[in-house]
Amino acid sequence: GGRTIILDAGTGIIPLGRELAKRHDLELLILFSHLHHDHTQGFPFFVPAYMPKASLHIYGPGGTAETVKHVLEHNQSSDTFPISLRDMASNKEIQSLRESQIIVWDEDGVRVVDSAPSPGDDAVVIRIHKSHAHPGGVYHYRITYQGKSIVYATDTEGYVGMDRKLIQFARDADVLIHDAQYSEDHYYGCLAGFPSTQGYGHSTATMAGQVAASAEAGKLVLFHHDPSYADDWVAAQERAAKNIFPDSCAAFEGMEIDLAPSPARRGGYKEVQYVTHD
Repeated sequence: GGRTIILDAGTGIIPLGRELAKRHDLELLILFSHLHHDHTQGFPFFVPAYMPKASLHIYGPGGTAETVKHVLEHNQSSDTFPISLRDMASNKEIQSLRESQIIVWDEDGVRVVDSAPSPGDDAVVIRIHKSHAHPGGVYHYRITYQGKSIVYATDTEGYVGMDRKLIQFARDADVLIHDAQYSEDHYYGCLAGFPSTQGYGHSTATMAGQVAASAEAGKLVLFHHDPSYADDWVAAQERAAKNIFPDSCAAFEGMEIDLAPSPARRGGYKEVQYVTHD
């Protein structure tokens, strides 16, 4: 529908920002899953945040209404960055959300509501699932538009018997974007030179494949690759997921996924996924 939704603000948001800055009209929705440094460190270098023509709706989790704003301000305090959040020239609406709230983006703009809406055909509806599988908790998002859904599940770790709440949240999603940071050997401490990462709040490709299969998702995209992994290691992760869920792929920077239109509709639309972590 011509709208741009950005999920987290790691380093991948920097080249994305340079591309978005070329647009004449710029209204963006940025959703933070949580506020750990690897998910926020690209924001101070996000070009549209400095442009007076840009309107940014910035949402994320927090214990108070001001949590997201306070974290972004701290990241750009005078001790850590030369330009404050206040001095970035864009128009910014910054909110901390509760899990029960729903985001709607339609012809009337972006708004947060407390009950399920009855959206029109052109509305984007975003629901939240809070996971406690990562230290401090994390928000997962389900973005629905014209009958198509994308679920973004970063920084999550499988439980014994799988994460049933996440499986239900991702049920029948067209695309499931799922954390797959570690190989099985790395996760269980069987990789020479690497400690076990069990309990760190990140998944293996096998865990991601199990969630996708159980949720009956259309496609699985593995991401949040471990920074130490070379391309052949990431390819091995993809193969591991495919053994469980054949329609799996490893995300790469600049990746695009086309979602086919519903049979009753004419035309299609494109969702562009940029990897926001190195």
